This record gives sequence, structure tokens and C-alpha cells, in this order.
Amino acid sequence: MKKHSFVVMSSLLVTLILPVVVQAQWYRGNLKETLKQLEEDSDRFAKSLDNDLDHSRLNGTRREDEINAYVHEFEEATDRLKDRYEDRGTAPGLARTVLDRGRAIDRFMRRNRTGGRSEGDWRQVRNSLDKLAWAYNINWRW
Repeated sequence: MKKHSFVVMSSLLVTLILPVVVQAQWYRGNLKETLKQLEEDSDRFAKSLDNDLDHSRLNGTRREDEINAYVHEFEEATDRLKDRYEDRGTAPGLARTVLDRGRAIDRFMRRNRTGGRSEGDWRQVRNSLDKLAWAYNINWRW
């Protein structure tokens, strides 16, 4: 009887606790901290890129406006992810959107040496994006 009670209690405990543990572990690492760092890095990059573009041949062109707008959309996508980062149904898709936008910015940064601070700031964003991909277990390549 004692053995039967122990088995029943153990099964009940596992049944109640396991879903909470599994739900909490669907992503890896400290995702909240990763997103905070990504947001800080992205904000710094957007400012430095805008400044570097103001001192480049692209200053005052429609291309400069398009680049700044795209970086702003990247920041907005990051904000949407930050707001829903624990939502298992939408967060991975939002993370992929952020990563895809980051990949497009990376192509621009590789093709257009901006000089100045934005190149170093972009390396920090790339590092944060790599951490984001790892946290959501997304196969990611630049």
C-alpha cells in the first residue's frame, strides 16, 4: 500500500510540475537579457549609422532615407519581439523577422563601408543577433 501511494503521489507531482518545466525551457539562455542587449546595441547602431551617413556621399539622398527607414523598421521588429518574447506561438516567427532584417542590414554594411562608429556598433548588433538565434534554436547564418 505504501509503495502504491508513493507511485501515485510521484506520478501526480510529475504531472503537475512537468508542464511548467517544459514550458519554461522552450528557449535557451537568459532571453530577456539578450533582448535588452539587442535593443541597446540596435539603438546605438541606428544613431551612429545616421551620423556616419550624414558624413558620407549618401547624405541627403533618397538612399540614405531608405536605409534609415529600414533600420527603424528593424528596431520596431525588435520591439515587437521584446514585447512577446515568451509567447511560444509567435516569438520564434518574430525572431526570424528580426534576424532577416538584420541580414539585410548586414549586406548593406558589408557593401558600403560607412567608416566611423557604425561599423563597430554593427558588430555588436551582429553578436546580439547570433545570441538571439541561439536562444530560439534557429539555424542561422549570415
